[in-house]
Amino acid sequence: MLFHRKQDIRIRRHGDTTIGGIMFKISLALNALLMLYFFYGSSSTTKRIGTTTYNSVDQTIGKEMAWHGGHPKEARAGSCWCGKDDGYCMCTPNVAIDLIIRSGDNHVWLVRRKDTNQLATMGGFVDVNETAEHAVKRELMEEMGVDLKDPPKLFGVYSDPRRDNRRRNISLVYAVYLHEEIHPKAGDDAKEVKKLSLDDVEKHEFFADHKTILLDYRRFIRQQAPVIDTTGDFAADIIRSTCAANS
Repeated sequence: MLFHRKQDIRIRRHGDTTIGGIMFKISLALNALLMLYFFYGSSSTTKRIGTTTYNSVDQTIGKEMAWHGGHPKEARAGSCWCGKDDGYCMCTPNVAIDLIIRSGDNHVWLVRRKDTNQLATMGGFVDVNETAEHAVKRELMEEMGVDLKDPPKLFGVYSDPRRDNRRRNISLVYAVYLHEEIHPKAGDDAKEVKKLSLDDVEKHEFFADHKTILLDYRRFIRQQAPVIDTTGDFAADIIRSTCAANS
């Protein structure tokens, strides 16, 4: 009986050790799963420089897209949409508008940006529930306090991937004419508004590719041939399409 009791004690102790080991392994596995859940759950909503990470709602975890090109070479964030059922994700550039505001025969109204202190054409991003033309009207009121009566005219599409340091975007550039007695006022994101002679464009520093936009427009109104070279801006080969080039 003594032998059997000792053997029974050994068996129970061995069983306790085996069960404890199994429970320990299960605990480690559960902790690992929880760590992965919290890691991916939080990273799906975290902004990452140079990539666009998508998506928490549709559970397409861990997919990333890096934009090609860039000014500088780093990639930029964009807009991503993911299907709930099939997990298909599509990332596209943001759509923006820029407005050339002509005053008189040889002047344009510009804004000075608060963030970079550079001169720029007036503009902004197109909201999801509006047309590009409506965005022009809205932004003109927000940034300059001007109520646009006549529809803007499309001048060109500026889509070079390097054009904006902040994010990948495409700008639809429009042109409008303001009577000389109208004096816009700075509002919203504008530090100030400035009236500039088109003859002085090269003398100033501009945001993104706005210098090229203004030089393209100057050639257009002066009936000069379009020029591909953009030396003097951030690159000598800025890609864009203008109505002037197609007329």
